[in-house]
Amino acid sequence: IPLVGELEELSSLEKEYNEDPVYLLKIKDLTSKYKNIRRTRPDGNCFFRAFSYAYLEHLLTDKKEYDKFYEIAKDSKE
Repeated sequence: IPLVGELEELSSLEKEYNEDPVYLLKIKDLTSKYKNIRRTRPDGNCFFRAFSYAYLEHLLTDKKEYDKFYEIAKDSKE
């Protein structure tokens, strides 16, 4: 399993949990809010890696947030 996987349709989870009606309901609820997922290696750091990766992806589309992050990161070197 890679550290961070490729973008997948959220519906890909339905195949994995097709025998579990509770999970299928939860997946249906998630698809109303999200389109895609990225899988992460389940090694104990997966939450931090997923959060960081998602935040960095967000910075690609939000210039104001990127500028704020850049200033904080630049000043942290001092």
